[in-house]
Amino acid sequence: MLEPVLFGAKILFLLLLYLFIYRIVRSLARDLSRGAEPVSIGAESVSRPASPAAPAPRPAAPSREQRQPIRPKAMPPDADTTGEFEYLVTKIKPRLVVQHSKILDDGTEFKLRKGTTIGRSPGSEIVLPDEYVSQTHARIFSRKQFMFIEDLGSTNGTIVDGRRIEGEHQIKPGQEIVIGDTIFRYEE
Repeated sequence: MLEPVLFGAKILFLLLLYLFIYRIVRSLARDLSRGAEPVSIGAESVSRPASPAAPAPRPAAPSREQRQPIRPKAMPPDADTTGEFEYLVTKIKPRLVVQHSKILDDGTEFKLRKGTTIGRSPGSEIVLPDEYVSQTHARIFSRKQFMFIEDLGSTNGTIVDGRRIEGEHQIKPGQEIVIGDTIFRYEE
């Protein structure tokens, strides 16, 4: 009589242990997928440190003349004004660099403009004639001083640093973006 009770208690203990470990791993995965805090873009371009262990220097704050005017409160928080985008483009020069592709030469650079679209369609700013790329596959845009990529409901998805993204995703320098058979690296 005691053996079935002990066996049941062991099974219950193992289930609880499994759920506990599952919750920890899920929480860690969620935290890692969010990444580090967003990196602010300063007025000066900053070179990367020589060693990965060395902390990156903080960019200098923009001078009074370089600061953008404060938006009126009526403007939606994710709206992008031409002035902010022009400031972003002139200071950091966002671009995609082809790392590997069957259809493009490695090292090809694409300068990112306001709302750059990527797809198989000739109307896209970056045209990828690849069977695994949707007509309008993804778009890259700025919001305030950050750059984002958005999958536009593509069949095969958009992958950033090995993870398929859903909706909008902030991109940071050095991240790999996979669209179809083409691997890009985002640079500033």
